[in-house]
Amino acid sequence: MGIVEEITDDSVPASIVPDQRALAQNGLPDGRVTTGTGTIVEAWYSEPTTRYNHGVLGDSIEAGALKVKNARGETYTFRLPSTEVFEDIAPRLADLDRNGSTEVITILSSQSEGASIAVFGLNGNAFNKIAQTPFIGRSNHWLNIAEINNFGGNRRPDIAAVITPHLAGVLQFYRFRNGKLVRIAQARGFSNHFIGSNELRLSTVADINNDRVPDLILPSLARNELVMVGTVRGQFRELARVVLPARINRAIGARETDGRVEFLVGLDDGKIYGVKPR
Repeated sequence: MGIVEEITDDSVPASIVPDQRALAQNGLPDGRVTTGTGTIVEAWYSEPTTRYNHGVLGDSIEAGALKVKNARGETYTFRLPSTEVFEDIAPRLADLDRNGSTEVITILSSQSEGASIAVFGLNGNAFNKIAQTPFIGRSNHWLNIAEINNFGGNRRPDIAAVITPHLAGVLQFYRFRNGKLVRIAQARGFSNHFIGSNELRLSTVADINNDRVPDLILPSLARNELVMVGTVRGQFRELARVVLPARINRAIGARETDGRVEFLVGLDDGKIYGVKPR
């Protein structure tokens, strides 16, 4: 249950959450540079290739390499074999194990087995892949990383991703433990993307139930509901679900109004709505 009201003034831009990240030079046509303040200060995809004919993000151009820049301004490159691509727009930066070093989190796809989550890191002058989830198992099957945050309440970032957001829509939470990505919770019936779009930000984070632990907000599988979920002791829980008048098709924003969080959603009816959970 919740309150859904159309926003008719100019307080929210049409894009809702403008992407301020710079375009990656010599990278993907729509690729962005992710910046940070840790041991890795920039990350982006490069070496565009058409060797994987999927086109889930609107074209058939994916990336064959990942580049990063460290705090000293030194650049490192990781190139994939000819059977793989980065099927993504921009990498993500986080210190997954809280050891003071930044990890790079990507969507890496195999031509024969579909997508996976892959984590890369710098160790001295070596830039390597350090962890990876299993590939989905079928070509042209994709996943989209929703958010990376402290969903477990233990001060360590968890990776939330929707596996096949256009098919089964399985929401999974992963934690980086002992050099591996360990799945800690999952549930079906979610999405955070629609086929042909290069907008991967159909999700946001907020503390819905005031327990000081971040919760994840994202669409239902049909994208006609806004769902708020979290985990407690590794167990998935749904906190709220709000029915919408049309399907979400833009990046989800959030703002505070009257001391309450309000989520901003753009729908395929061309309108923008504010959503307040009860």
